[in-house]
Amino acid sequence: MAEFKTDEHCPVGLDEEFVEAVDEDLQCLICHLPLKEPLQTRCGHRYCKDCLEEYIRRHRSKGQSLTCPADGHNLDEDRDVFPDKATERKILSLVIKCPSDGCGWTGELRNKELVHLESCSFMLLVCVNFSCGAKVQRRHLEQHQLFECPWRIFNCEYCSEPHPECQMQDHIKECSRFPVTCPNSCGRSIPREMVSTHTEDECPLTVISCPYARMGCKTKIQRQAVESHLESSTRVHLDLVSVKLHETEVKLGDTEIKLDNTETLLYKTKSELKDAMESLHTTTYIWKIDGYSEVLRQAKTEGKKALHSDPFYTKTEKDSNGYKVKVVIYPNGDGTGKGTHLSVFIEVIKGAYDAILPWPIKKKVKLELVDQQEDLPQRENVIGEIRDIFSNQSLSRPTG
Repeated sequence: MAEFKTDEHCPVGLDEEFVEAVDEDLQCLICHLPLKEPLQTRCGHRYCKDCLEEYIRRHRSKGQSLTCPADGHNLDEDRDVFPDKATERKILSLVIKCPSDGCGWTGELRNKELVHLESCSFMLLVCVNFSCGAKVQRRHLEQHQLFECPWRIFNCEYCSEPHPECQMQDHIKECSRFPVTCPNSCGRSIPREMVSTHTEDECPLTVISCPYARMGCKTKIQRQAVESHLESSTRVHLDLVSVKLHETEVKLGDTEIKLDNTETLLYKTKSELKDAMESLHTTTYIWKIDGYSEVLRQAKTEGKKALHSDPFYTKTEKDSNGYKVKVVIYPNGDGTGKGTHLSVFIEVIKGAYDAILPWPIKKKVKLELVDQQEDLPQRENVIGEIRDIFSNQSLSRPTG
């Protein structure tokens, strides 16, 4: 007969305590315990179902052929192994004691699960409270879960949030509604979340600035002493108000001057707009050059000469067609103006209407440089016209 280690081959043990000794015929030949769901082999040997299945699994994992654990005869799992119901009935009729400590129940094994253990007051059950996991006899379970379990849930008496009893003290240390004493020691007890509001807006011992701080008073006093300070410093506060009023009057005067300047500029702009509306038969082109100081510097130091505007047509409401031209400037001057003046030219470009336009151009050309200084009333634009325009060959029809 082969030898077997119980702890290696028996996956499930029995915790029943039988009243009388169990015959060897009713014991598993692998675990040597009373048979559980017994299986019988063709050669007549009996084993617990779990024990034999574990034995078969181990043999298969090693690539070995299946043999009977007792006598070594070859076995076919499908044909040579079958349930032994007769033996199972004998075992289920055996009398056992309840495995729970303190319980005096005895009865047939078949009645253990469905009859006795469903109501056994000594049976150990797991506490259902979150994270507890303690095993308590059924008779004490309710007492444990409601009154003894450290994981039973309570609502915080200050904020009403639910927490386990074992964690309640940690919550109290951070509870936003827990009453604490004022940090200024004024004697008030306030919720933890209201401490900053209390000290900033209510506490009589908080040091605050004088109500006349905006007038220049630098005194800082406790809130409860404000009235006394106001009564004793009336003269000082009146002097500060007088100084502040004078400063305000000066600023108001400056503002009025700026307002007058703005009104003057607005009037000038309206006048210019009126002139423009009256001269709709002319073409106006505005060219703004950003960073002109840098442009002039480059023209002087790096030899950069001409800047060219975008091309535009001289069409107006009166003229349905127009000449195509652009403006050319030399920041550091050109010809006789080089190094001393800003030179400005009008350049004629081939356009879409050249074939039907009269040549040379007989248009008046006026240039205006807008003054950019900050003092609006001092601004004075530079205005000039290009002379001898009709004898200027550059205003003839372009050919290239």
